[in-house]
Amino acid sequence: MAHIEDRVPARSADFDGWFENMKNRIVEKTTGPSPEWTHIPGEKVTAMVGHYDAWHAAYEKTLGPHTTVDTAVKNERRDEAKSFVRTFIDQYLMFDPVSNEDRLALGIRNHDPHRTPIGRPKTRALIIGLKALGGFQVELRFQDETTPESRAVPYGCNGCLLRYTWGPEKISDHGALTLSQLMTRSPWVISLPPESEGKFFTGVTCWQSEKSELGPWGEVQSVVIA
Repeated sequence: MAHIEDRVPARSADFDGWFENMKNRIVEKTTGPSPEWTHIPGEKVTAMVGHYDAWHAAYEKTLGPHTTVDTAVKNERRDEAKSFVRTFIDQYLMFDPVSNEDRLALGIRNHDPHRTPIGRPKTRALIIGLKALGGFQVELRFQDETTPESRAVPYGCNGCLLRYTWGPEKISDHGALTLSQLMTRSPWVISLPPESEGKFFTGVTCWQSEKSELGPWGEVQSVVIA
């Protein structure tokens, strides 16, 4: 697979045009009455627009007289956008229904036909924080067991699958956790019905690949719902 530096223009002016083109094409393909690309979540499209707007505003401030602080902010917004775009490309743009022609129009290289399949996730997604927020909501924080310094979803995964339930007692059996949500960022907030107040929320997590393959489960954890 091509490295991100092979895809992203180095000069700020080139990056701005490249990023704007990608943003506009993604919006065009994913919105409207009959979107062509339904595999990209709406919140990811919104996030892309937000990253572009933040980058472009910071970039414009450096086109005239500006301070070193303006330059530092521009560079920070570029790094944030670059990190987001790298994950976005790998998760949503390197396979069907995005075609080779689409990738060329987006300004990214086509994938290597001999690319090694990523396969099933091999590491655990661990719940590192479980807190009742009040209002029948529970906040979960999760991370990969091998990268405790990062909250990012591992490469090749589309999120962290949570299996959970709530009731009068703690539960240790994975099979008894009948509800599920795919969490795409940490922290994540679960909203529960009013009748859950004072009950136990119990959950367990694992990484889910882009092909919906599940990795090993983490540890079951519980908290009393407020």
